[in-house]
Amino acid sequence: MRRLRIVHTESSKGWGGQEWRIFLELRWMALQGHLVWLVAPRDSRIYAECVKVGIPVVDFAFSRLDWTWGLCRLICFFKHHRIDVVNTHSSRDAWLGGVAARLAQVPLIIRSRHIEVEYRSRFLARVAFEALPDYVLTTSQRIVDRLVAEQGINPQRLECLPTGVDVSRFSPRSSGPVLKELGLPESTPLVGMISVLRSWKGHDDFIVAAKLFLERSPSSPVHFVIAGEGPCQASIRAKIESSGLTDRVHMLGYRGDVPDVLASLAVLILPSYAHEGVPQIVLQAQAMARPVIGTRIGGIPEVIRDGETGWLVPPRDPVALADTLRRVLEAPGLAAEAGRRAFERISQFHTLDVMGRELEKIYGRYLY
Repeated sequence: MRRLRIVHTESSKGWGGQEWRIFLELRWMALQGHLVWLVAPRDSRIYAECVKVGIPVVDFAFSRLDWTWGLCRLICFFKHHRIDVVNTHSSRDAWLGGVAARLAQVPLIIRSRHIEVEYRSRFLARVAFEALPDYVLTTSQRIVDRLVAEQGINPQRLECLPTGVDVSRFSPRSSGPVLKELGLPESTPLVGMISVLRSWKGHDDFIVAAKLFLERSPSSPVHFVIAGEGPCQASIRAKIESSGLTDRVHMLGYRGDVPDVLASLAVLILPSYAHEGVPQIVLQAQAMARPVIGTRIGGIPEVIRDGETGWLVPPRDPVALADTLRRVLEAPGLAAEAGRRAFERISQFHTLDVMGRELEKIYGRYLY
């Protein structure tokens, strides 16, 4: 493939699965010899992360107050650098970046849809996902199906492409540092959540399930950990305290060493009840052969085959979550086998290289 000129736009200032996906795509394409740029606010986390690894960045605020001036800036940038691909991500940058790319006659405009949300206006959805972009990428097949069924988007212009896992970072190993950090014996089973601290990720259900589990198994040595940062940090801490679990549920804060945290866990839990595509943390845990319990929400059932590569429970059901956790911990052989099957599936279908090569194929279909 010839060297392409690729721009990703992102107006979000957060740092979660969406931003990590953009970062991975930019870095992978740069390593293949393509020219890449990120257009994002200077005070966003993804801007700083790209600067650290030498990915070219363009400071852009995506402000509604200077929409016309911003549109002109982007059009000039796309034309000056003869951009081949513009990939937009969040709502604000998708509108501004999409219009600018269309007016600049960029050959390929892609809109990525990372999470499952409701669309109030069918007309606006058709503009956002069909008129402005040439192609739409989603992180789960469920998002594709809903865009087709509810918004009438042409299925030929949609594709599900979950985020690939960097298997050089996420690979099976037996232990991590968290037990030592917490001063716990090496034999202590750790059950954890790793995610941005948002309400719909289900941290409250995780805490209730932990309380139910410990009440029914008072002699169990299991401890629970929550890794991540976000807007619900204070409320989650208060929930732990009000549940009387401060000595058994530990908040680890933001962790840049996610592979080390996963290696420390006996089981990963993701009890989300809304908005999920295919969560990267599930794929990462599976790449490390860790047993995973998730909910039947979004794209989670697309990567967890219940009882085979992990376990599924209904959303907002901490009783089912606690019961399933007990079964998994009481059957270590079964848990290990599920982790092994999940690892094999990740190795075949969900590596970073698999994702990158598929992206290049998509680019090639439109550009050659």
